[in-house]
Amino acid sequence: MIKNQKQAAATKTRLAELVAAKAEFEAKELDTTTVKYRLGINSMNSLIEELQNDIHVYEGLVNGSFHLLQAKCLEEVPNVLIAARLAQKMTHKHLGELVGLKEQQIQRYEATDYETASWPRIVEIAMALNVHFKFEKNMIMNASNDDMFEYAENISKEQVQQVSEGIRKSGSLLNVAKP
Repeated sequence: MIKNQKQAAATKTRLAELVAAKAEFEAKELDTTTVKYRLGINSMNSLIEELQNDIHVYEGLVNGSFHLLQAKCLEEVPNVLIAARLAQKMTHKHLGELVGLKEQQIQRYEATDYETASWPRIVEIAMALNVHFKFEKNMIMNASNDDMFEYAENISKEQVQQVSEGIRKSGSLLNVAKP
């Protein structure tokens, strides 16, 4: 995720370099049917697409084009906080003032994706940004192998274990095949 104007400029420069390198690679390669050529082109196209997407998202945030930011898991919370600050055109200094921190501390938090911030501090920053998180479909499973429940007559312990394994693999009850 691009977090500031400096990173945006560096990403645009890298994108231009990559597009030029791709054009040079295409011009040099005589046989476009080789695996080397296809892998090279596919790799470059993938990187170009990723950089273009990063630039598009950053510019959309700073231009006010995005209004819904959604974290699907806790690991995405830092990106939502950074995106919310960008979308509101809020400086590090202003956010710091709202939560009683120096501008440099907000910059450090963002540079490290809030790794050093405590959970209460993250909540405080989210509130200052008027960001509300809603997490759904959470499931807590016992990690031990001990039986916690009595099984109905038509359900065996093996069936429960099979479904439990399916949930662990897919992360959802929706994708578990029936035993």
